[in-house]
Amino acid sequence: RSDVANLSSYMKTSLRTLRKHLPFIKNTFKYPYNNGKIEGINNKIKVLNRVAYGYRNFANYKNRIIIHFSLKSEASQRKHAQKEVYSMVA
Repeated sequence: RSDVANLSSYMKTSLRTLRKHLPFIKNTFKYPYNNGKIEGINNKIKVLNRVAYGYRNFANYKNRIIIHFSLKSEASQRKHAQKEVYSMVA
């Protein structure tokens, strides 16, 4: 604690933030869960919006998102089915 008195205000703030979030930081090592997949989906939705320069209405925007992800899902299912066929042949 006596060493903290000699630190700059920025370092004290960083240390306080680290102490505040330490239980959550430890959880990242203890549990294998994260929100990476959700962040990826959000990013793809934002890219769809940016590429389109906006949509006429929300229904069109929603439909475009649904179409995009359903096509991705079908493509991954086909790829998975091909791998199963190859493994059965080999």
